[in-house]
Amino acid sequence: MKLSFAIISYKSDHLLSKLLGKISRKHEVIVIENSLQDKTKNKIEKKFQNSKVIIPEKNLGYASAFNKALKMSKNNFLITISPDVQIDKKLISKIENVLNKFKNFSLMAPEYRNKKIYQNFVPLTKPNDIVKIKNYKMLRVKEIDWCFCIINKSKFKQSKILDENFFLYFETIDLCKKLLLDRKKMYIIKNLKFNHLGTSSSNKKYEFAIRLNRNWHFSWSKFYFFKKHNSYLYALKKVLPNIYQNFIGIIISIIRLNSLNIKLHKASLSGVLSSIFLKKSLYRPNIK
Repeated sequence: MKLSFAIISYKSDHLLSKLLGKISRKHEVIVIENSLQDKTKNKIEKKFQNSKVIIPEKNLGYASAFNKALKMSKNNFLITISPDVQIDKKLISKIENVLNKFKNFSLMAPEYRNKKIYQNFVPLTKPNDIVKIKNYKMLRVKEIDWCFCIINKSKFKQSKILDENFFLYFETIDLCKKLLLDRKKMYIIKNLKFNHLGTSSSNKKYEFAIRLNRNWHFSWSKFYFFKKHNSYLYALKKVLPNIYQNFIGIIISIIRLNSLNIKLHKASLSGVLSSIFLKKSLYRPNIK
């Protein structure tokens, strides 16, 4: 079975080669390089002939970049995977074995190895749907994190499945919520494991600029998500504690002369206020 892989990258050169080395050359790999650096394309495509690196005209964020990879992918099963995920070749082979036998799902994923640190799914309140195929057990869930996720394209009618109003954060939660309402099935493969380093996709020398970007977009996306699925007033209620905490954080950071924390709190505050005033998600990391 041939699979397609989508990797959304932003200055992830330090991780891409190692990750791509674990993926069989028979599979298609599409890398969307949101940092717009051409050196990634030249380096990766020369070393991995099954890979195609797309350099967009601007930083697309996650949702738009994924939708672009989805449209380009040739195979029905598309695996989206973060650059800071650690896998081995056996894991991909085992996933192929599952997909040869089981196709009645919209989203599916293996399980994070150390669940005490991070759990890549949200279980159903009353888990009552378990599928067993040979040595594999699939547990139906209501939400899957997309650090590693298998998308069954045949279950989607539209070519853009993520809401492109999101630049970063909440876009995959948004889709899972929609799938759950539509009674679409999402599963975790309980006995297949992987590791996720977490917040390590970009080179560490850009860490502070990336943190500013994350703070801004998390706040913006949080309000937009709750406004979309509930109401403006409900969303405002959800973010008021964040606004208060950031104001207090700015004051404390000024007293402590902590200029970095001042900037981080200001980024969070700016993001949520932009969303409240119905402005688009326009902030971009200032990295050259």
